[in-house]
Formats: sequence, structure tokens, C-alpha cells
Amino acid sequence: MMASPRRLMAIIAMIGMLGSDSEIVLAASETAANTEGDARVSNGGYRGVWYSCGTANVLPGHKYVYGGGKGTYSAWHRPMAVYAEREKKTFFVYGNPENSPMIGFYDHGTAAFSTPVCLGQNIDMNAHRNPTLLIDENGILYVFRGYNGMPTHVTRSVKPYDISRWEPRTPVEVEKKSSYPQPWQLRPGEIFVSYRREPGWCCRISTDGAATWGPRVNLVKFADCQIYAMTVAEAGGFPRKIHLVWSRLGGGTPEEVRTKHLWARRYNVYYACSDDGGRTWRKSDGAKLELPITEATAEKLYDCGQHGVWLKDIQLDSKGNPIVLFLDADVGTYESTWKVAKLKGRAWSVRDVTTSDHMYDGGSLAILSDNDIRVYGPSAPSQPQYDGGEIEEWTSTDGGQAWNKTARLTSESKYSHNHIKTVLHHERGNGDFRVFWSYGDARYPPESKDVLLHFYGERLDRERVIECQRP
Repeated sequence: MMASPRRLMAIIAMIGMLGSDSEIVLAASETAANTEGDARVSNGGYRGVWYSCGTANVLPGHKYVYGGGKGTYSAWHRPMAVYAEREKKTFFVYGNPENSPMIGFYDHGTAAFSTPVCLGQNIDMNAHRNPTLLIDENGILYVFRGYNGMPTHVTRSVKPYDISRWEPRTPVEVEKKSSYPQPWQLRPGEIFVSYRREPGWCCRISTDGAATWGPRVNLVKFADCQIYAMTVAEAGGFPRKIHLVWSRLGGGTPEEVRTKHLWARRYNVYYACSDDGGRTWRKSDGAKLELPITEATAEKLYDCGQHGVWLKDIQLDSKGNPIVLFLDADVGTYESTWKVAKLKGRAWSVRDVTTSDHMYDGGSLAILSDNDIRVYGPSAPSQPQYDGGEIEEWTSTDGGQAWNKTARLTSESKYSHNHIKTVLHHERGNGDFRVFWSYGDARYPPESKDVLLHFYGERLDRERVIECQRP
């Protein structure tokens, strides 16, 4: 007999109390049914969470700032998909309809998806609790998840590249004040995780497979502001350089403070990097930064004035130069300009890509080569003035200076596509799975809370819905 979702959660909690050497044995076919219910395992079990947020400074006639399909939300959740070259598989995580953390994989050899596996349950339907993924040098899979109100949990696979058996590890943070864990391997045998711990941005390092964690290090802390950051690490040999970009939430002129809710006062883009495993941090010109980095000492690469900034993605070119995708938005109208900032040498260049009608339109960068850089994003509306839309491809063939629309991946959609995520190391694959995203009704109340997951690579004739292979 299959366990109920409540009983499954109790079992997982009890295993967690037994210690990090205990195993969670999750049979893929059982877990999907246990945690999702009959209606939600249709179409192969790949369904995402529907979520809405924000009730202040909304557009006329709207109840929420944003909503819809959020299985792959948000920009702060990264990585969510990783290509494993040895296995020729892309592993990916997402939040299911109950916002439980899920993992599955795509086999590039057979062009088939696995049955997804559930790794636990979250305390509510808040998509800010979505999972992130790390594959270490030995092929062990680590899944992280955490947001205010719960510890930052860690679960790892018992065997390399195997999603059927898992064991709990020590939380990165036991206190319920951390969010958006972003895991990377920067040195052999080490796991580096950066995350938000209000009001700043912190990191911790484990040298024993997440059995224990070193002391918390405060990376960024601005007075009277919160920090929202994204990271990306180089591939290849150790040590791997890591790049950090962030914006600040808070501050503004007295008039902005009076008229704008906190969520709408999100400013500027800042940058730092580390090439020694996250111990020492520097500006782009090599100048050393003292920790925590303050607003006075930070390198500001973009000043948005009284507009708002919404970071979307950061990737690296072949020379390790960071490329940052973000939206500059008028928070009164939500009208947004998509921009790409690129570091070359010690200078940043910022170029416009396109425009869209919402700052929570979530896109990503896919770098196929230094002269083939692509932005995938919902830059055309399907539900006007709601977040998400039709996915378009914008390409630069001159290193990010000029951009042209080269494809429209979706059209005549009833609902909205959103929150595109780029597969880490996708350039090592065969080009049939580079990005994936969520699709659902962005309106409130929604006509349906059913959320599909889609994927795309230019080797395919079109984007496709993620479905697992049926016997």
C-alpha cells in the first residue's frame, strides 16, 4: 500500500532525526503518486506549482503583482538544471503542484524523461522554496531548498547519477532565516553555498559532503537594505572562479519610500568575484574587497536611478567573462527594458535587447559560443500586463553588443510561459535541451492552476512539454 503524503512527510522527518547516515529510499514510480495525487501525475507527472505574490503597487484591476506557473521560479534559484556529460543526461529540479521538491532527468541518448522523484515536502505553497541542484566531481547529486520559515535543507543521492535513493544531510542553516541556496563546487571535495540571510548575502563551505558546515561568512551587507544575488562558477579545473552580482532592496528618495512598496524599491547592479574558493573577494579590476562588502565599497556596474532592477541570469563566455541579464523597469507601469551587461577586461558595457510589459518576465542567457549568445524570454505578451508571455529568442553575433530576434518559440498560447532556466554545461550536450520553463495561467483567479514544464534546444524542431516515458 502506498503511503499518504502526510505519512511520507512524517517518515522523512523521522529519518532526518536519525542522522545523516540514514537513507531515504524513494522508488520513482511510487513517490510521484504518493506526493502528487492521481490528478497531478497525468502527463507523466511533470507538473509545477501555481503561485502568486504581492498586493501593493499592483496594476489597475490586478490583485497580485505576479502569479502563474512557478515550478522553475525564481532568478535566485540556481542552478536548477545540470548536464552530466559522462551520463549524457540533464538532471533538473523544480517545485511540483504542492511545491514539494522534485528531481528528474532527460536522457539525451534515448530522448526520454525519467519518472520524477519527490524529495520531501515544503511547509506551504510558496514558490520561493523551490529547489536547486549540484552535481559534485564524483557524480553525487545534492538538492538544496530553503526560505524564511524553514531550515535550508540538503538531500543527496546515495549513488552517483542515481535519483532513486537519497539521504538527508546537515542543513546549511538550521535557523529559519535563510533563502535561495546557490551551490557550487569551487575546490576538490568542497561545496560552496551562497544564500540570502536577511538582510545580507552569506556563504558557507562544507568539506565533508554536507555532513558539517563551516562558519557563516557575511559577503554583502548594505545598511537598511536587503540583498538579492545571483552566482555562477567557471567549469573546468580547480580552483574555479565564482562571480557574484546583486541588487539592493530598500532605500530610495523620500518620495519613493512614501509612494512605493518595498518590493518596488529594488536598485542597481553590483559585482564581485573570487578565485580562491570563496575566501577572498575582488572587484573586476582586481582590487581586494573587505567583507562584508558595503554599499560604499561595492563595485556598481549599473545605476538604475529611480527605476527598478530585476536580475534574471548570469553566465560566462569562453574566456570566463561574466554576462548579466537584467530588466530595468518603470515600477509604475511595469514596462521593462531587457539589458545585457558584459565585462571585457576591466570595463562593463550595457546594451539593450528588447522590451516587455512586466518586470517579473523571467528569461535566461544561453551562450553557444562567443559569437552566438542567446537570450530566451517571454518578451511578447500572451496575457498582456501579466508576468510571462510568449517565448522569443534574441541572438547576438558580436559578443553581446547588438541583438536581433531570431525565433519565436511559442505562439497563440492561452496562458503564459515564464521563468526560463538555462541548463548548466548545456554546451557540452547535443543541443536538444538547453533551457526549460513553466507554463500556466498568470491571472487571478486563474482559470486553471495546472502548470506544465516545457523545454527547448535548437536541435529540436520546436519547444516541447516535458513528459516522462510511459511503459
